[in-house]
This record gives sequence, structure tokens and C-alpha cells, in this order.
Amino acid sequence: MIFTKICIPTMEKNGLNSNISLHFGKTPYFAFLNEKNGEIEDISFFESKGKHIGGSLTPAEIILNSDANILICGNLGSKAVNMLQQKNVKVFSGANGTVKEIFEQWKNGKLAVADENHSCSEQEHH
Repeated sequence: MIFTKICIPTMEKNGLNSNISLHFGKTPYFAFLNEKNGEIEDISFFESKGKHIGGSLTPAEIILNSDANILICGNLGSKAVNMLQQKNVKVFSGANGTVKEIFEQWKNGKLAVADENHSCSEQEHH
């Protein structure tokens, strides 16, 4: 089976009803979805513990270690966008809502692919 592994930063571990974390660098959790043929096959959560909150890895490094090939988030900095894209992780930004709502936004092509022009500065949310 070929799955698409999608990562969404979240505020809590509440399954598909988890709300997105709009501050990528300080997200408490990452939801990982395995998608196949437009459907969510399963969901799991990982506690972030990234560098911004006392851990040893950046949020981008956590995602790279997870083998996710898609990140969907509200906003993130250009450094993270570059790091992820160099490792072939496709980054979508502009998401808002719950994991289920965000998955539908992505599936229906309503999210922008992030690049240096569609990322926030270090002073904004990331």
C-alpha cells in the first residue's frame, strides 16, 4: 500500500477534532495522518518537544525524522520551508480549523503551496 503521510501541527490530541496550532515553532503536538485514495487511513500524535520549547530538535527536524511527505500548517518561517522542501516535503500553508477540516481543505486543493513568498517572518507566527 502506498500512503501519503501528512503532518499537521495541533494544539491538542483530540483526533480529527484537534485544532491546528497557528504557531508552528511552538506547536505542542503533531498529528500524522496516513492518507490513501483521498481518505484518512489512520491518525497518530507526537508530542513536539521542539527546540523552541526546550527540546533538542527543531519542528522541521521532527517532521523530517517522521518520514512525512506533506506538512499542512497555518504559517511557518522561510527557514523551515526551505529545510523541508530540500528534503522533498511539500509544504502547504494558510490552513485553519480542525484536522478534519484541514484535510478537506488540502484534498480539495484550497491551500497554497508555501514558498519564501508565502511564509511568515521570524517575528510573526511560525
